[in-house]
Amino acid sequence: MSVRTLLKREESYALHALLLLAEEPGLSAQEVAEKLKAPPAFMAKVLQKLARAGLVESRVGRKGGVWLKEPPEAISLLRVMEALSGPVALDLCATLRRCPTEERRGFCYLKPNLVRMNLELRKTLAGLTLAELLPQSAP
Repeated sequence: MSVRTLLKREESYALHALLLLAEEPGLSAQEVAEKLKAPPAFMAKVLQKLARAGLVESRVGRKGGVWLKEPPEAISLLRVMEALSGPVALDLCATLRRCPTEERRGFCYLKPNLVRMNLELRKTLAGLTLAELLPQSAP
């Protein structure tokens, strides 16, 4: 059986790229792609999305490259995921006022648990920053 990941490929690459840039600021998009063994065009798109979200900035010239725009302790996993893919929810049922089962039966035993799990997931992702994922010696 194949493994299904909760992080999308794009989100995973973004997290790895941000961690790399925290350790080695100023790398080019090409260098980031090479170090992460990622397709260069795909990594460029990921970095563009991170730039639009205000998480990284690109500088041109001799001292150019890609830099974190904020310190690692200010960047949560939830923020990165939502910058790339939009709001995180475990299941859409938890976001609906009345899910299809509630419409059909008048109640849903699954929904309150999904809502609770969704809140816990968001809390966990919001509480984990890039700084916590870096080795202690990182700048």
